Amino acid sequence: MDVLALLLSYVLLYKYVALAVIVYASAVLLPLPSNAMLLAVGAFSSQGYFNFWISLAIAVIANTLGDLTGYGLTRRYGAAVTHALRIDRIRFFDQLQTELRTDAAITVFLTRFAGWLSAATNFLAGLVGVPFATFLFYDFLGNFIEPGAALVLGRIVGSYWGDFSNILELFTGVVAIGVILFILARIRSRITKKYS
Repeated sequence: MDVLALLLSYVLLYKYVALAVIVYASAVLLPLPSNAMLLAVGAFSSQGYFNFWISLAIAVIANTLGDLTGYGLTRRYGAAVTHALRIDRIRFFDQLQTELRTDAAITVFLTRFAGWLSAATNFLAGLVGVPFATFLFYDFLGNFIEPGAALVLGRIVGSYWGDFSNILELFTGVVAIGVILFILARIRSRITKKYS
């Protein structure tokens, strides 16, 4: 049985509790297909099995709490771990930290649409000390738009949601690659400017 089918069986059985647990776990770090699941929940809401607004509220809150968990853990313990693993001595890591500090708002917001890159950004944001208010605002804004879009799309396409789940995953992958290229280009630009 594939992961999405397993998740949907739990969501159909336990409804909002399962929705909250799966979205939270996916936001913390587990590579779960939460966007495809939200697409399905949106389709189920068009049939009256789920309430759209309750599903949206649960998805936004669970996603934000999951992101805050990753942010908080590395804010508290990240420096000790990176020092113990000697990651803090790697030049690229230092440049990545500088980039994230400089463009925290746009990076946090954009990575909400980039699947697994969102969880990595949560950890990095906590590690570099992105201000809590900045992180929370842009995280919440992105977490309102991203699951909201998946739920709305699922509601619109209804029983054809399965046909769109691969497109949504492809879109997420493209955004992740775009964000990575954007960050790398900014780092390269700053290095070039610094040494020219």
